[in-house]
Amino acid sequence: MTTNGADPGPATPKRARRRKAPRDLSAADLLPVERVDVVPRLPAIADAAPAADAAPAAPSIDEDGAWIQAEAVELHQAAVGRIDAVDVAVTQGAVGAAKGEHISVEMGALGAALGDHVSISQGFAGTMIARDARVEQALVRTLIAQNVNVHRPSAVVFMLAQRVSGDVRVLVDWRGALALGAAAGLLAGLVGRGRRKS
Repeated sequence: MTTNGADPGPATPKRARRRKAPRDLSAADLLPVERVDVVPRLPAIADAAPAADAAPAAPSIDEDGAWIQAEAVELHQAAVGRIDAVDVAVTQGAVGAAKGEHISVEMGALGAALGDHVSISQGFAGTMIARDARVEQALVRTLIAQNVNVHRPSAVVFMLAQRVSGDVRVLVDWRGALALGAAAGLLAGLVGRGRRKS
């Protein structure tokens, strides 16, 4: 019988846990793993904003330079067969076909253009298809657009547009196109009839 303040006696020793030794792994126990390159984690400041000097994606250029695909293309005193880009700016150059959101040609030639905003100044365009087209001192063979703005005297051979503003001279409007088509059909019919008789 023990009283308060008395020594409880010797402490009973606790049993020590034995740790299992790790077993040796053989090559058969390992799973095949592909090589992984570890990239060090950059500080949090780099995550907040991209570096200003980060290089954009490399453009795709055909071997002979006939086709360029990039985010933005600026062409000066050069000729290219085809350009696919968001922004295309041509100065004193020639492009066979251009497709993009913003296409601008100044003192140059454009075979065909398809874009949201197409502009030609002091040049020639074969075919322009756009939502908004701007023509300034230029000659355009075929123009199809929702909105056309013409600045300074310009000439368009065939035009199909919802709204036209500015000083433009259309050589063949829709009435002229109908008359021209009827005349061409009549001429083809006469030539065909003459060939059958002979």
